[in-house]
Formats: sequence, C-alpha cells, structure tokens
Amino acid sequence: MSKQFELLQPPSDGISKLRFHPTDDTKLLVSSWDQQVRLYDAQQNQLVASHHDHCAAVLDTVFGSNGAFSGGLDRRVLAWENYSHTREIGCHDGEISALEYVSSGNMLLSGSWDCTLRAWDSRAQGGAAQIAKLDVEERIYSMSARETLLAVALAGRKILIYDTRKLDAPIEVRESSLKFPTRCVKLMPSSLGFVCSSVEGRVSVEYLNGATKSNYAFKCHRQPAEDNVDLVYPVNAVAFHPVHHTFVTGGSDGAVSLWDPDNKKRLKHYQGYPTSISALDFNASGNMLAVASSYTYEEGEKDHPPDSIWIKPMTENEARPKAKKN
Repeated sequence: MSKQFELLQPPSDGISKLRFHPTDDTKLLVSSWDQQVRLYDAQQNQLVASHHDHCAAVLDTVFGSNGAFSGGLDRRVLAWENYSHTREIGCHDGEISALEYVSSGNMLLSGSWDCTLRAWDSRAQGGAAQIAKLDVEERIYSMSARETLLAVALAGRKILIYDTRKLDAPIEVRESSLKFPTRCVKLMPSSLGFVCSSVEGRVSVEYLNGATKSNYAFKCHRQPAEDNVDLVYPVNAVAFHPVHHTFVTGGSDGAVSLWDPDNKKRLKHYQGYPTSISALDFNASGNMLAVASSYTYEEGEKDHPPDSIWIKPMTENEARPKAKKN
C-alpha cells in the first residue's frame, strides 16, 4: 500500500476546513486563518490555485457547481468563480462559521455567530442573492448538508434538522446527548441520522425520527494520565467514508480513529500526526483521506509544529466494516 504523504505549500496559519470535490477525486479545497482559500490536486501533490480576497481568517469553504465559496471572520460570503476570480455574494452581521452547498437548487447555505442561517441563490448578482434568513437561538458552530437534509449545530448543544426544500422551520429539534459544546456535526450517508462530536472527548451517533436504530455515545481521543485520570481532548472533525459508511474522527490528541457505527467498534487508530487534527475529509471514491494537522489552541499560545496536510491512501478493505456477528 502507498504511504501517506504531506502536501506541498500548505497554509501558513491554522487550517479550518478541508473539502474534497463531490465528484472529482483529486480536487481538495482548504480554508485557513492566513486569509486564503487554496485548491490542490491531491493526487499530483500540487497547489493549483489560491485567492487572498478575504480580509480576515477564513473559517469554511465549499465547492459549488463551477468553483467554490468561502466565509469567515470578515463576515462576507465570497464566490470563487472557476477558481480564477472572486465576487461577493452577500454578508452576515457576524462571523461566518459554516457553509454548505445544495447542488439541486444551486443554493448556498451559510451559518453565522450572528445567530442566523441564510440561504443564497449562488447564481444571482448583488442583493437578490439572499433567498432566506432564519433566526436561530444561538451561534451556529457547525453544519452538514446531504441531499435535501441540513443539520445545524448551535452553541447551546441544540441540533436543528431542516428540509432544504422548505427552510421556514426545522423538521426536528434535538438536544445533543453530549454534555459539552458541539465541535462538529455530520449527516450520515444514509440520511438516517447524524454524528456529532464535542470538546470533551465524546462522540454521539443519533438517528432521526422514524429510524429503527438506537442512539448511543462513546468516549474517544483520551489518553491515560496519573491517578487514573484521563487527559481529554476535543474531537474537532468527523468524516464519513462514501462507500462503506464508516467514519473517522480527528482530535486534538493528534490522532485519527476509524469507527464502525453499526457494530459500535473502533476499526483503526492512526497516530503520530504532528499536532491537533483540525479537519478531515474522504474523497468521492473513498480511496484517499485528507488530514489537517493544525494546532487548535486548546492549550493557549505556545510553540507548535507548522500546519500540515496529509493525504492518506485508503485500501478497499481498510474502511470496510467487520461482518456482523450473529
């Protein structure tokens, strides 16, 4: 099997998000605190394009139909058209923390610390772009879209589930079973539920109304310390394998774990990354996993390794769940 490798020309400051293209296995988008958005060819290990048109840290980026979108601390939503030039689609009253793109309606969704969820027609010019603005109770921390579903994780541990065809009100409102703030929410490929992770080394697997499976939660990304006390790390990132529907988690312990949600088992544990895992994503075929190793400041200002992006080849069987026992 090929060994994992480090991408050349990584961001110079904190990596906030990694996104593989939904159909092109090689295109990888990266947003970062150095105010840039970068597009890599992950297979050729090449920086293809970048833009520096934000005035502050970029917290999220997502592919669109003919380019990409980005948002962050400057409160602006930018479209990066054909990876050549940018234009402003709109703005929030607070920092933009999360973006998702719904291809069926050419709709961009943005979540913000201004306690609003907004929908934009990605093709419209100027003020006509905003097609919906929804007030929510708390700041939005994380979002995940799949087909017609959208999951929105709020600061107060609530998870809102929307049907993107009718955004006027959530179809489900959940209180996360985790007792500490949510770091990441990710819808299952089956759309039957979602996985969310918290700052306190736990992950919950939760099913939507009508599903026949039971919710559960488990501890992870912890290291034994003295006096039988665990050192607990935030779980910053979650990504589902597109074929086998297993998922990976990345923590501030610098490790990545691969989980089988049906059998409730850890399948693999990948250690040795230089610092915190801030972002993860599988490519469309599931044969590559991108891992961002980027200090997330849970221990405050201190010397830390430089930011890096690792491409880990995945074999056909590596992410496959184990056969169920009778």
